[in-house]
Amino acid sequence: MAERAGVLIVGAGPVGLAVALDLVRRGYAVRVLEARTTRPPGNRAIGIHPPGLAVMRRLGVADDLLAAGVAVRRGLAWGARGPLGALDLGSLPPPWRFVLTVPQPVTERVLRDALARAAPDVVESGSRVEGVAQDGRTVTLHGRGPNGEMRRWRADAAVACDGHAGSMCASLGVRRRGGPYPDRFVMADLAEAADGGLARDEALVHLHRDGVVEGFPLPGAVRRWVVRVAPGDPVPGTNPEALAAWVAERVARRTGRQPSPELVGSASAFGVERWLADEFAVGSVAIAGDAAHVLSPIGGQGMNLGWLDGGAIVAAIDRALPSGPQAVVAALARAGGRRRAAARRAIARAAANTALGRPCAPLTAAARDAALRCWLRPPLASWARWRFTMGGLG
Repeated sequence: MAERAGVLIVGAGPVGLAVALDLVRRGYAVRVLEARTTRPPGNRAIGIHPPGLAVMRRLGVADDLLAAGVAVRRGLAWGARGPLGALDLGSLPPPWRFVLTVPQPVTERVLRDALARAAPDVVESGSRVEGVAQDGRTVTLHGRGPNGEMRRWRADAAVACDGHAGSMCASLGVRRRGGPYPDRFVMADLAEAADGGLARDEALVHLHRDGVVEGFPLPGAVRRWVVRVAPGDPVPGTNPEALAAWVAERVARRTGRQPSPELVGSASAFGVERWLADEFAVGSVAIAGDAAHVLSPIGGQGMNLGWLDGGAIVAAIDRALPSGPQAVVAALARAGGRRRAAARRAIARAAANTALGRPCAPLTAAARDAALRCWLRPPLASWARWRFTMGGLG
């Protein structure tokens, strides 16, 4: 016998948890199927942009996240020869006149705790989905439970939030197109230096000729530094302390600032990719988050984009489900088309952000810096602010 739910969610990352919480708050019975039994290491997503904060407020968790994060109200841009300007977020529409930085594990904990309060025991850890079937009325997922036992789950609709490495797209026959960028980065969460020259509500983007350096404040007097690896510059393996020392030295060399080499969080070297699914909905199954799209993390919009996907999917299900299965199929197809168009725009923006931070020759750097200096001044500054904070992607 298949276990019945109103809506099945595959994946308990930040997008899957938000989708589940949204549905539960609307009165739906949900089941979240998560293959992992422990959270993976790492702490990639830290930025919550105004559209993401609006979603979190609708889900009732914005106050918890605000209490746990740092409001970034100003972004400083430096070029090869000095400061280019600042992006002041104070003129954004209220109430979100900032970007909030929160470690991803904290964001997931806040969402998971809120879901547990609203609907205890809806997350099934260790449940791996291996296939999907649709009969025009219901969706049936089959796979294995925590002890390897065969399981089947049935629902009126399902949402695939199982990430780029998940199996749902393949099970649905959906192709994802894309590939890696040539860029590599090293990131480290370092203790905030007393003489770092940056306020706690300021972020830094320094476009050095050897590659970009970014610095974002995190809670607990911590700053995340991200350094683009220059061609031929060796990276010291995977040891976190060695990576932290490498990052601190490169930040000092490229920016003149002296960050602390003390590692107080995660450190890793990573590449970047972009992927886009051909379809964001197949029948009564929607695809959201990294399962649907992967974009360069430069700009920090991937998790937020997934939340916007989830909001559109939940609204479509809520409107259409009382009218029957065919209405759900049509509503998810329309929502999927809109979200895929938004993802294409987001991928293009992230690609441009990544390209801006690549190593370049002196003349190219001078031209780039001149263009950015213009973009950060009126009247183009309002467009830059809108673009940086995910304008037009909702």
